[in-house]
Amino acid sequence: MVSRVEEQHNGLKQSLICILEEIYTEHDKSNLNCLADKLAEKAIAKRSSPRSRDLPQWSEGDVLLIAYPDNIVSDATPPIQSLQKFLARNLAETISIVHVLPFFPSTSDDGFSVQDYFQVDKKFGNWCDINRLAKNSNLMADVVLNHCSVESEWFKGFQNGEPDFENFFCIVTDDFDLSNVVRPRSSSLIEKFLIDGEEKNIWCTFSSDQVDLNFKNPKVLKKLVDVIFWYIEKGVRVFRLDAVAFIWKDSGTTGLNAPQAHLIVRLLRILIDHVDRGIILITETNLPVHENLSYFGNGNEAHWIYNFTLPPLSIFTLMFGDATQIRKWSMGMPPAPPGTAYLNFLSSHDGIGLRPIEGVLTDQQLDQMVSQLEHNGSLFSWRNISQSEQKIYEANITLFDSLLRTPSDPSGEFKIQRYLAANCIMLGFEGVPAFYLNALFATGNDVEGVSKTGSNRAINRHKWSKTELENRLKSPNNIENLVFKSLDELISIRKCQPAFHPNATQFTLQLESCFFGIWRQSIDRCQSVFAITNVTHLEQSLGLSHLNLVFSDKWFDLISGDELTNSDSSLSFLPYQTYWISNECFFNVGETS
Repeated sequence: MVSRVEEQHNGLKQSLICILEEIYTEHDKSNLNCLADKLAEKAIAKRSSPRSRDLPQWSEGDVLLIAYPDNIVSDATPPIQSLQKFLARNLAETISIVHVLPFFPSTSDDGFSVQDYFQVDKKFGNWCDINRLAKNSNLMADVVLNHCSVESEWFKGFQNGEPDFENFFCIVTDDFDLSNVVRPRSSSLIEKFLIDGEEKNIWCTFSSDQVDLNFKNPKVLKKLVDVIFWYIEKGVRVFRLDAVAFIWKDSGTTGLNAPQAHLIVRLLRILIDHVDRGIILITETNLPVHENLSYFGNGNEAHWIYNFTLPPLSIFTLMFGDATQIRKWSMGMPPAPPGTAYLNFLSSHDGIGLRPIEGVLTDQQLDQMVSQLEHNGSLFSWRNISQSEQKIYEANITLFDSLLRTPSDPSGEFKIQRYLAANCIMLGFEGVPAFYLNALFATGNDVEGVSKTGSNRAINRHKWSKTELENRLKSPNNIENLVFKSLDELISIRKCQPAFHPNATQFTLQLESCFFGIWRQSIDRCQSVFAITNVTHLEQSLGLSHLNLVFSDKWFDLISGDELTNSDSSLSFLPYQTYWISNECFFNVGETS
């Protein structure tokens, strides 16, 4: 008689074989059968007991924080401990998920050139520190799939001709057609290395220090699955698949979004679902909208995808006081498929990606935006689009400074109001909201960091002294304090409203270009919220007839606590003011704690 465990193993193995045979069409089926057996065995062994809920759950109460392990530093404490203590003191009630950016040993790219996937860099702390952080918040970590460091043991083994690492990295032969390759860099794609005593061309998508893994070798896939299972054991609940769109290369193609890349995401999803359905996969695909959306698959690939279009489009909207483009884009965005969600954000550790607004803004609008960003202190990173032509890939600037001044507000009189308006727009959207730690405090451009590192991205990677930051947060007139308290209050309000559930209904309102508005309705249809922002530096008036409010209900502005009545014919908006108009209030009006 077949046991339940054997039955589960066989069922999982069969699912894996089906996908592996699609990925590795030229490989021996018996070898693939063996690989499926090993993967199934590992997943069965790691399976939670008792198992988490049947489906991943997220709610309006979820807010994600993005932070480097050394974003908060203290002389006497390992950085991860400093971060954990700061979060416990200041953000315990605000944040439910913490994305700690690469904390393993690395040689460059602030952690993304990985030397050892299985260790914590000693300069940050140790696994005990990571475990402590994971106990206090749901922990999100990076799986750097596409590449690792030239100083990694994997690449050294490959160079030395060790059998375990044979064919482990992407060798580019003379007959390989690279003419259509798309990548987010202007550095050389190919670097020469001595491999087993012979000079070979090695594919390097991101830099000469980051060598691309060869997923055409099934052993590479198995190795990265080992990494994921190791992280699960260490308490990771959310996995960010870094640069996953680049992991499969075929001659003559773009090297992006290959069917095999999607199949590998699907295989990882099957394995993770089997281990624990409470674990979440998110794909990092900073690409035009339709390409990014494809990583939902049929609800069988990523649980979450980043809403990469939202940051640059929000900046454009508030920079020029015109909601036309963001309204058109919002109307065309499909709801996330069942069991999935968007991850909304305005800034991250990277710059502001401009590829996601290709086809959303005109070339003229993009040029106008770039010009204003440059005026606000932005640097720019470029990518090659041909042998003789480059194009801006991302703007390197902090979120706060991106909105510091605008053509209609050259002195920056309304900089704080404009900044909060951007965050209000983000908080209203369907999906889970995410905040980069530096953006919570309106951190400005770190010009000194750029000078020290020689990296444009350092402008947005300021490291705070724990003492200095906490002192600034105690000073009522500091920008850091004003912005943080405002954002914290907005988040507290949002977290109580069922209409802001990541999968609650969303409908884009047809308003004048000076307003951006969406209607959200809770899954049980009991609560409605009209989230409306004045995107200009001028006072504006909005007729309530545009909202079809049913005045048999009481309507409140969740932010101010004011009640609307049927005698009100219009709403007056101050510059950059937001209203969250709701028929239900799930906290005492005016109180958020």
